[in-house]
Amino acid sequence: MNVVVAGGGTIAPIDDIRMIANVSSGRFAATITEACLERGASVRHIHTPSALLPFERSARFDLDAENVAEEHRRLDHLAEEWRKYRARLRLVPLAAGTVWDYARTLESILKSEKIDVVFLAIAVSDYEPEAHHSGKIGSDDESLLIRCRRTPKIIRSVRDWSPSTYLAGFKLLSRAGEAELISEARRACETNRADLTIANDLQSVREGRHTIHLVRPEHPPETLGPAPDLAAKLVDRVFTWAKGQVPGEPDHSRMNR
Repeated sequence: MNVVVAGGGTIAPIDDIRMIANVSSGRFAATITEACLERGASVRHIHTPSALLPFERSARFDLDAENVAEEHRRLDHLAEEWRKYRARLRLVPLAAGTVWDYARTLESILKSEKIDVVFLAIAVSDYEPEAHHSGKIGSDDESLLIRCRRTPKIIRSVRDWSPSTYLAGFKLLSRAGEAELISEARRACETNRADLTIANDLQSVREGRHTIHLVRPEHPPETLGPAPDLAAKLVDRVFTWAKGQVPGEPDHSRMNR
């Protein structure tokens, strides 16, 4: 399987110093990439400048570890895993970290390579300032008004760039119930022409009970989590569903949705 995973959060510059950002850390995208590699896939991992990266996210020595020897063994095992998988992992950094940087990068990969599955876990800015101020806006005024415009939904172009790719998008809400999450995910599947939308709630993530709802067109939703191997369970499901397609043949029913 050739896979693309996108993680982190894009930014929208206000001036040369300030920007509009979001809370995405890229952690779940990194664990998805690790799970894909463990299952033999080759992965292009697109990431924003501040995103946590596969393997690197766990590579820091825990100074509070009670068992120092065990912590050393954990890091040694992590290094072994990295050496085992690094030939099948290509990190693709977004130098600018903007929506436009992401769009160009994703389009280039999907049009130039045969990609079986994409996991678009990246948090893309919905709005950006209408104009970028050169230099730095002064900080003496009591208030600052920034007029923003909507950015394009990059995921809606994936089906045009790579018709046969299995497309897994994400929908993150906050303080939403299960019914709302599933409803929004179904709508996202339709508007994005996605094979799957993974819906989750920010508060459950922050509280350490990360749960995801897998929503596919014309299928009942499936809920996973909370579990430490949540990304692995997700990847197993997606790889199973994606392999149900005939390799190299576009799914015209999805293309015409």
